[in-house]
Amino acid sequence: MTAVRTVDPEGVDLAAPAPDAAGGTRHDPAGVVADEDPELFLLARADGGRIVAGASASVWGGCCQIHTLWVDSPQRGHGLATELVAEAEATARRRGCRLVMGLTYDVLTKGFYDRLGYRTVGIIEDCPGGTTTRWYCKEL
Repeated sequence: MTAVRTVDPEGVDLAAPAPDAAGGTRHDPAGVVADEDPELFLLARADGGRIVAGASASVWGGCCQIHTLWVDSPQRGHGLATELVAEAEATARRRGCRLVMGLTYDVLTKGFYDRLGYRTVGIIEDCPGGTTTRWYCKEL
């Protein structure tokens, strides 16, 4: 297994929208996106090059938000998700972030973020039905 790496997928435009006269954009009206490269993509590949895990996040306003964390079923339990989160945190630190946050569901990740030092900052119980939605945060 190769190391988890930050990637810039070919053919994907990662440029931020051009600012308007007030310094903001349609997606960032307050003009708080300071990072020139707000999108973050991390991939882990098997020895043959097949992608077996990945994460996506955005970095802006001194914060990093993890949007997606995925590990192929046969690869689970080998620490790849922990490596991806650690690399997201390290990249966020390098980009000047003060915290990392994310939203997840207990049915998918119960206890995972807690073990990595995240704290629950918001909960919606029975949403979606039968599980809990949690917002997590970790100060860097």
